[in-house]
Order: sequence, then C-alpha cells, then structure tokens
Amino acid sequence: MWIPRASSVGQLMAYPDKNTLPDGAISYLEKELSKQVLDWEDEMDFATLEKGREVEDLSIELYNDVRFTAYKKNAERKTTDLLTGECDIDDEQNSLIIDIKSAFSKKSFPVVLRIGGRKGYEWQLRAYMHLWDRDNAQIAYTLVDTPFHLIGRDPEDWHIVGHINPALRLSTVDLTRCAVKEEQMINRIRLAQDWMNEELDKRGIAK
Repeated sequence: MWIPRASSVGQLMAYPDKNTLPDGAISYLEKELSKQVLDWEDEMDFATLEKGREVEDLSIELYNDVRFTAYKKNAERKTTDLLTGECDIDDEQNSLIIDIKSAFSKKSFPVVLRIGGRKGYEWQLRAYMHLWDRDNAQIAYTLVDTPFHLIGRDPEDWHIVGHINPALRLSTVDLTRCAVKEEQMINRIRLAQDWMNEELDKRGIAK
C-alpha cells in the first residue's frame, strides 16, 4: 500500500475541508504514481540536503544552548497504514514533537517564522503529532556554519555564522494538536490512497 511521508502530506492538503482531491493533490499523486510504476526518485539539492545531514547534531546543540534543554536526536521511525515519518525530537514528558530544519545560508534562514509562510509545514507537524500521539509540535530553524566543501559559489560570509549570537540563529513556531484538522488530514490521505490503489490496479501493479 502507498503510504505518504509526513513531510509530503502538505501536498495533499489544499482546501482541507473538501471531501475531494484538489488539482494540486492529484498532480502530486500523478508524480508519485510515476515513481511507483517506473521506479525512480527525485534528485534533491545535494548541498542543501548534505548540509542538513552533516550539521544535524550541531543544529540540535544550538537549540539546546538557546533553550537550555538537553535534547537528543530521535532515531525511531513510525509507520502506520496511513503515514510514515521520523521526527527529529520527541519530548514525551511535555507531549511535544520538534522538527529541526538547518538553513543552508543566511539568505535562506527565516528570521521570522510563520506556519502559513512555509508551505506544508503545518501538516508535517500534524502528521508527527498523529504518529507519536503528542499534543504540541514545533518547527525550529537553525543557522550554523556550512561545511566549506558545500559552500560552492555563494559568498563565504553567508555561511560562516558561528560568531553571531546563537539566539539570533534560531527561529521557532509552535502548533497545537487539533482534532478537526487531524480528521481532515486522515480523510484526505485515505482519498489519496484510494486514488493511488485504483491507478495501480489499472496497471496490474501489486499494491
């Protein structure tokens, strides 16, 4: 069965109160269908993706320094019949999920962070809250030094940031679990799965 990643759920969620798949969701599903049928994956922006991997611990360390916490990276992936995802931090005691995002440079770091200003992030957090059964979630954008081999043609000044006050290199936004929106998300995922299963059936491909 096709199961969407938490990070991609936002691509299904235009007009969440509607009981139909919007055009944008169908376009996304058509691409996912192509991946299933032809066995291919998207090429990601290598430098941005690689920085996120290489500085993950530094980004969590920055968060801990600013917020006086002692978080460690979550290594557990949760998968149900609806969703799959691996959150960055699970604070069970405070019923809180934190998703750490490492900005590539000063230029891409959001000094002001709003849920509505970052497409899909609300639904990614709602997916994590559903998977981990938590009441609260947070996106935390960090800005840490970029490894030199990834800077490329950008000005070096955009990437060497350790001298800047750590509190200025952390932007967060919080979200509270909402039963109505969670039900909308679950309903939309089921519609998407029905669409995908029907298209795979037409092509004689096992789900």
